[in-house]
Amino acid sequence: MVWDILGGIFTIEHLVEAFWLVLPAYAANGLVPLFGGKHRADFGKNFIDGEPFLGSGKTLEGFFFGTLVGALIATVQMLAFPYLPWGLSEVPLNIVAMSPVLGVLLGLGAMTGDSAGSFIKRRLKLKRGAAAPGIDQLDFLFGAFLFALILVKIELSWVVLMAIVTPIVHITASFLGFRLRLKREPW
Repeated sequence: MVWDILGGIFTIEHLVEAFWLVLPAYAANGLVPLFGGKHRADFGKNFIDGEPFLGSGKTLEGFFFGTLVGALIATVQMLAFPYLPWGLSEVPLNIVAMSPVLGVLLGLGAMTGDSAGSFIKRRLKLKRGAAAPGIDQLDFLFGAFLFALILVKIELSWVVLMAIVTPIVHITASFLGFRLRLKREPW
C-alpha cells in the first residue's frame, strides 16, 4: 500500500512538473548570495531574546534581487514553454503555466521562507553560517510553495518529491559554491 503511494509520487513526470514550478525559487535562493547587500532586512533590530531578528545575512537588496530573479526566470520559462518537447512524455504532464507574476510569488516566497529559516536559527542561538540541517535546505522551498498557492494548485507529490530532492541539490550546490569560493561554509 505504502509502496503504491510512493511509486505514484516518484516518477520522472512528477519530477519534471515539480522542478519546472520551483525553478524560479531555486534560482532566487541560489543567486542571492552573489548579490549581497548593505541594508539589513531586520534593520539591525533584536528580538525579545536579545538575538538579531534575522541577522546580517538577510538584506533588503537580497530580498528584492531574489524576487526579481524569480520573476525573470519565470518569464524565460514562459517564453520557452512553446518550444520545449512536452509531447515526448507518454504520460500527460501537468506543467504549470509560468508568468512574471507567478515568478514574483515564487521568488518572494523563497526569500520569505529563507528569512523564516534565519529567524528560527536565531531563536535556536545559531550564528550566521551555522549548519541547520533541514532548515537550510527546505525553508525557501516551502515558502515558495506557500506563496505559489495564491495562483497555482500545488500537487502533494511535487512537495514530497522536492522535499527529498532539494536537500541533495542544495548540499551539492553549497559544496560547489564553497569550493569555488562563492560561499564561506560548505553547507
